[in-house]
Amino acid sequence: MDIKTPQLLYHGTTGSTVESFRSKLLQSAYWRPGKDFGEGFYTTISIGQARRWAHKMAKEAWDGGKPCVLVVELSSIPADIEPLLFLSDSPAWASFVYSHRKQNAKGEDPCAVHPDIIIGPMADNDTGKIVHKGVQLKKDDHWFYDQITRSQKGRKLDALKLGNQVVFGSERWESHLVLLGYYIYTRGRWLYGDARDESEIKRV
Repeated sequence: MDIKTPQLLYHGTTGSTVESFRSKLLQSAYWRPGKDFGEGFYTTISIGQARRWAHKMAKEAWDGGKPCVLVVELSSIPADIEPLLFLSDSPAWASFVYSHRKQNAKGEDPCAVHPDIIIGPMADNDTGKIVHKGVQLKKDDHWFYDQITRSQKGRKLDALKLGNQVVFGSERWESHLVLLGYYIYTRGRWLYGDARDESEIKRV
């Protein structure tokens, strides 16, 4: 399968992680289970979306790190990859998200073979609470699909407004990704730093 990918991808994080990501982008030991597409390195083609991720992570961070968005270049594609592409929200997409959201133990995965790269919409609404409710009430995939594609007021969401994510599920992508730079949110604005300039990193 021939995949044409965006040149630039964005990853929301905090400023305290820049040095670690500079040494290595893909560190599977830190990937958490229970996410939309399972354990992996989550990116998006939307810098605005990555900024929202970064603000959320900064609020949850114990070290007081500032919101940060990494700018990553996908320079090439490894051979013999096993991609999974969801063009829009669908029952199949919801089933995939639901099964991975229910995984709490690191290293466990509902897939027989987890895809090397997954591209598709984000699950919207308050997904964590919906998953918890679904598990308690033993709800199926169709119920979950209906719940996560509606707003809190019950309106059906536009698929284009769900957001996009490109998730790397294997460290084999490491040599194909390049950290170009990062944006740090400081005093109400986003300031850019060059990840290839060591003096810039030391000031984060």
